[in-house]
Amino acid sequence: MTHSLASQAQTVETVAHRLVVGLAAVLASMPGAPLSPTALAHRIGVSRVTLSKLQGALAQHSPLEVLQRIPGPESLREVVTRCAPYGVEPALITDAMQAIDAFDHLIRNYYGTRAALHAAIGSGSTPLRGRIEHAARADVFKGLSQILGVECNTWLTSMFFAPAPADEQAVAVTTIHGALGLRRLRSDTTTYFTFGAPYPEPGKTSDPSQSPVSLRECYTNAPAQLEVAMAGGQLRHKLLEHRTDKHAIFDMLAVSHNPAGSRRYATGAANLRGVSAFVDTPARMFVCDAIIHRDIYPSSEPMLMVYNTASRGPANPNDRNRDIDRISVTESVVQLGAQQGTAADRFVVPEVPNYAAMIDRVCTQMGRSIDEFRVYRLKFAYPIPAFQFVIAFEAPQQSQAVTPET
Repeated sequence: MTHSLASQAQTVETVAHRLVVGLAAVLASMPGAPLSPTALAHRIGVSRVTLSKLQGALAQHSPLEVLQRIPGPESLREVVTRCAPYGVEPALITDAMQAIDAFDHLIRNYYGTRAALHAAIGSGSTPLRGRIEHAARADVFKGLSQILGVECNTWLTSMFFAPAPADEQAVAVTTIHGALGLRRLRSDTTTYFTFGAPYPEPGKTSDPSQSPVSLRECYTNAPAQLEVAMAGGQLRHKLLEHRTDKHAIFDMLAVSHNPAGSRRYATGAANLRGVSAFVDTPARMFVCDAIIHRDIYPSSEPMLMVYNTASRGPANPNDRNRDIDRISVTESVVQLGAQQGTAADRFVVPEVPNYAAMIDRVCTQMGRSIDEFRVYRLKFAYPIPAFQFVIAFEAPQQSQAVTPET
């Protein structure tokens, strides 16, 4: 049977309203009502967690919020059945059971599963959608952690964009990236992390497997033991640690530098520049900072683009053909001003201990002050490793004072 979006929404609202009225009436008829979840759990022998979720759902004003938060039909039937012997009128029990049956029918006969219902109703409310997607990504995190055998608390990507000293048309890009609170869950899996070229020491030819900018003093966990090799022009780091106990937790950060990592000006239709990042391991939180020098992209506001790259590989945000791979998300990029407190206060991030010290060390290496930079931050819980995160800025047109590119 085909339903219009309007009739579908009406059905959902009707079911939610019946649940609220029917279940609230049963709970209100219990002796001593209103009862806390703990008191009610002791009386009828149902899980306090279930009753807390039920009461929280009934308190919502939006029908979509009610259906997203409320326990499943079987749990609701158990609550009503166990309330019946406490003097609740049979008519109220019947009304509540019929409302639960309608809810069950909505799930089984229309959407098929509770997850499908959540996905459908999430499109009608941005806050609700954010919670639904957060919970869904948390489930993906749990599954991938067990499949890949590794997880981390935080994946950090911080990219500095500054004028290139040797090329007025280029932008020097310096990056801090890696995992904090890294833990192996399985000893039979192989874990790799790929980073860009390390920051070269001025005036010297450095070993591509070593970086003179070490952040180990900023770690709160033991440094991860890695085997480093070049692969496809990038550094491939293999995790050597095979311990799987809860105390085997490590940090692993690298600093890379490209003296001409991006273009400063727009070139034809290719006018978007900025951060492009992947999360190499299941992570509880992704912290991504675009740290932009005040002379770079001065009038541009950040655009967040998230791509599902599983089938076609990394995306160029300037390629409109890749728009079909974009994923709509509720998260956004926030600009952090330096008006309140010091500039270093922008790097007080609970998920990244000693972040301000890391930033200071990299700025010292670059020979710049953090006061020269604007900071734009994305915090994204449970990022999907197959997703590409882009914080894009519109590059200005090249000024007449600069020789046009050939």
